[in-house]
Amino acid sequence: MEKFLKQDNYQIIDFGKKDYLEILKLQEDLFQKKQNDETSQDYILIGEHFHVYTAGKRTKQEHIYNIPENIPLIKIERGGSITFHGLGQIVVYPIMDLRIKKLSVKNFVHRLEEAIIKTCKYFNVDAFRKEKLTGVFTKEGKIGFIGLRVSKFITMHGLSLNVNVDKKYFSYINPCGISTEVVNISDYKNVNSDEVKQLLLKNILSSL
Repeated sequence: MEKFLKQDNYQIIDFGKKDYLEILKLQEDLFQKKQNDETSQDYILIGEHFHVYTAGKRTKQEHIYNIPENIPLIKIERGGSITFHGLGQIVVYPIMDLRIKKLSVKNFVHRLEEAIIKTCKYFNVDAFRKEKLTGVFTKEGKIGFIGLRVSKFITMHGLSLNVNVDKKYFSYINPCGISTEVVNISDYKNVNSDEVKQLLLKNILSSL
């Protein structure tokens, strides 16, 4: 069941657990409304997806190893390469006008990364950025992922944070085109997705 909340100028849509294509359609509809100046409302979509691979504009064939036939692979208009989404991973899609917050794309990415880092540190996970790479890492591997589409200062797509997702599905790809291990918050501390989701949302709102 979807939950709708209002905070500041954000309409927050907690969509629970949904297929990727259903939420992609919602993103695209809201993105077009903002592109066409049909609404001044900014949106944050948050939830989890059933198993899916999404391939951004920088995906190369060598980034795809041996994806299970029963899991869809969807090509989308965002930056970055291929990644995996599944239950146990929180996804957040801000659909907003960067001009209102006076943010560059670089600063926007930085603030999303900072929200992930703050969330991880709450659970005693030492998370950090890596120079010249997008996303959030620990010493053991990558834990947070960011891939965006920005057009006319309007954003869509966003970030994902591994909580207790089945990591084996990342082994079938080269996630984001970077050869690195993938880790969960639960590798460091026993947590549940709902707890992480609420804290991540709070940190995103305070970062933006």
